[in-house]
Amino acid sequence: MNTWQKWIKRPQTVWLRKALFQVHLWSGIALGLYVFVVSLSGSLAVFNSELYSAFLPQAKMVEIAGSRLSHDELLAATQRAHPRATITRIQVWKDPREAAIVSLGAATYADQRFVDPYTGKDLGTARPLGLRAVSFFSQMHMNLLMGYSGRLINGAGGFLAAGLSITGMAIWWPGVRRWRRSLAVRPGSNFKRLNWDLHSAIGFWTFAIVFMWAITGAYLVFPKPFDKLIALFPSAPLLTNVGILHSVHVGDFGGWPIKALWVVLGIAPPILFVTGCIMWWYRVLNPWRKRAFVRRPRVRGLDLTVPGRTFEGSGARVPEQL
Repeated sequence: MNTWQKWIKRPQTVWLRKALFQVHLWSGIALGLYVFVVSLSGSLAVFNSELYSAFLPQAKMVEIAGSRLSHDELLAATQRAHPRATITRIQVWKDPREAAIVSLGAATYADQRFVDPYTGKDLGTARPLGLRAVSFFSQMHMNLLMGYSGRLINGAGGFLAAGLSITGMAIWWPGVRRWRRSLAVRPGSNFKRLNWDLHSAIGFWTFAIVFMWAITGAYLVFPKPFDKLIALFPSAPLLTNVGILHSVHVGDFGGWPIKALWVVLGIAPPILFVTGCIMWWYRVLNPWRKRAFVRRPRVRGLDLTVPGRTFEGSGARVPEQL
């Protein structure tokens, strides 16, 4: 039986499959926390526009009282109210009844305050907690809260996650006689087998969407290498449209049903990480723990774990090396 026949009938005996399993296992552990964070924050970010609209406060109206303060006067009044803050922007509206908005800090999830343009009085936050939470998770998904450096890490993470998906599909194949059994979770199995079935079935059914998220995520960070490759095909003008790929990535092309589906499917990678960690425990950590803490045998009442010691009354001496 050659290698290909073994892969079709008994892939567990093929050395390449064993090697891919180890690559998948250890790379999954290494990337797991990253994938966990990006997937969950991405699920929350799917409804970004709707959540922004829901949490965005209405314009605050003030009573007109003489002339509005100058930019410097508003800056000074706000600085007195927030002496430790860095004021980065003051926005005054054309409508004289509308309160000015002052930004404290340069980050997209920093606070913004309503300020009376006539008295300089702080009128409360213009960026409520809900809006800041939406911005926080959006930034976590896009750049891991690390700005441009985090965005580069995300691009590299997309390539690595795509490779993780491919190795997962390669080792999913259980053989021609058992492949149907690997499409579902069999109830009544022990916990170890149930965990394997869950990881295997979810990995198979979500492979396409997870691979798409990984590749489009990498493209949104590093578009040029993809553009050169896609330009070889006639449909390149459509495929290289960043807006289209962004819409596909976030599910913004089919209304709320697609977005809801994207949210549900976004839970799959965290589940794969958790079930993968459980497999890692059974295959690596637990056997290592047992080997590390195994006790040496005792013979006729002698503690053989103390080399070189002579026990009284027996005349026996434990050798230095057992």
